[in-house]
Amino acid sequence: MPLTGAEITLRDLIRVAAAKHPYSEAVVDGAWRYTYAGLLDQVQRMAKLLHTLGVRKGDRVALLMPPSAAHLIALFGAIELGAIPVALHVRETEAVLAALLHRFAPRALVYDAAFADKAKALRQRCTWVTAAVRAISGMTPADSGPGSDEPLIPRDLGNYTLDFEPMPVAPGDTAVIALSSGTTGAPKGVMHTHRTLLASARLGCHYVAAHPRTVTINTFTTAFIGWYNCTLPPLYGASKIIFLGRWDPQEFLQTIEREKVTLCFLVPTMWRMVLRALAEQHHDLSSLERVGYAGEPMDTRTMAEIRGKICHSVINTYGTTETGSWGGCTVMLPEDYASDDRIDSVGKPGMEVGMRVIRPGGSIDEPLPRGEEGEIVIRGPSVASQFWEQPALARSVFAEGWWRSGDMGKMDQEGYVFLKGRVDDMIITGGINVFPGEVEDAVLSHPAVGECAVIGLPSETWGQQVTAFVIRSANVSAEELLAHVNRTALASYKRPREYRFVTELPRGNTGKISRKLLRDQAMNL
Repeated sequence: MPLTGAEITLRDLIRVAAAKHPYSEAVVDGAWRYTYAGLLDQVQRMAKLLHTLGVRKGDRVALLMPPSAAHLIALFGAIELGAIPVALHVRETEAVLAALLHRFAPRALVYDAAFADKAKALRQRCTWVTAAVRAISGMTPADSGPGSDEPLIPRDLGNYTLDFEPMPVAPGDTAVIALSSGTTGAPKGVMHTHRTLLASARLGCHYVAAHPRTVTINTFTTAFIGWYNCTLPPLYGASKIIFLGRWDPQEFLQTIEREKVTLCFLVPTMWRMVLRALAEQHHDLSSLERVGYAGEPMDTRTMAEIRGKICHSVINTYGTTETGSWGGCTVMLPEDYASDDRIDSVGKPGMEVGMRVIRPGGSIDEPLPRGEEGEIVIRGPSVASQFWEQPALARSVFAEGWWRSGDMGKMDQEGYVFLKGRVDDMIITGGINVFPGEVEDAVLSHPAVGECAVIGLPSETWGQQVTAFVIRSANVSAEELLAHVNRTALASYKRPREYRFVTELPRGNTGKISRKLLRDQAMNL
């Protein structure tokens, strides 16, 4: 059955793959391996389990789980019922998680036994969560037994059989709530429909060339839109997905070698970690056919190392939780890197995607001329239109199908998009706007710099002073970095006035370096 037609929903992703490729491996983690037929069976049994616990169409189901087979089963089990899953950030504080549960009011909580203590505390604080299910994955400690009378998946799923027809769902129904990766307050709940996520699956399948022989690896946290972007297209293509429950560069490389992975995506920070690990120990990565990155800009040195040492075929995509990415993004294909002056571009608007550059906060109907910098706005088939319980906020950023990204950038004459940073990351020094990305690129071009984040700190003379926070990979002084950056093409007013050496940089829930958290820390010193 092709994935086309007015009534197609996310339910059909696994059903179609199981019908066409029942014996192909679908999902693998550190504890379980399932074929597509086996995965569909587990999903339908999970739907029955949730139904037995009182979950009905439209109810929310909270998931506190790492990337794993059990998480995929729980998520699609809820979707099978017409319930709405919401994956929580497992590293978030108990207070923020409790606030999210208060907002979403889920009927049930499915949690990995590795987070049993946190789940117990949340249930004590959120008494409206009337049911709970424990799960076992590759990262669950060996001594995490049943420990309670709660159902344990996948062990207990054999006790349940889907003996009824679930309520119908429509393409426009909310399919999942995806959390934004913002750093201020509790994350927003972005409401994605079956239609928006199927568009992302369909278009993403095209760009990553997913098919039944594709083997991909997904290490993104389940609450990150990157998890969906690296899961739904392979499901659409009946590919094999390997989940890593925790991020470890050596384990990542070992898994590529052992499972003959052909496709993988990481954020640039993770790629830099992989390159350092690869320098310490050799791994056979010849199975890789395409790799990609997203989530933050890539520096030119790291990009060159990826193409030279890991895989020459690199794809880059830029999107947001709100855009669902593949149907609301730019895409930089391998052939687009032929020109060195586009190495820092995030590509052109993808198929079926509209993109404009406007004055920050200005009218969407008044795009700026090509080459001028402004705020990026996006329209496409996977773009959401609503936040859960925050309609006023949604009205401020969604307008007539367009999403105001809050990202600054420009589009050249050929349609290539270049990001310049967040509107709120912009540094104003001496009345001139400076975006951190290009400054970080200049600092990172020194071989002794492992990671770098640039922010603006208060200055009596300049208003804000460009300040670089650096993790060294080899011995280097501030004076040496100053001299190196002075030799680059970076304009003098953009060069850091101070270099601070640190052993780590603060990161958000998605693993990206958070300049906002860094500013807060620096201001409180």
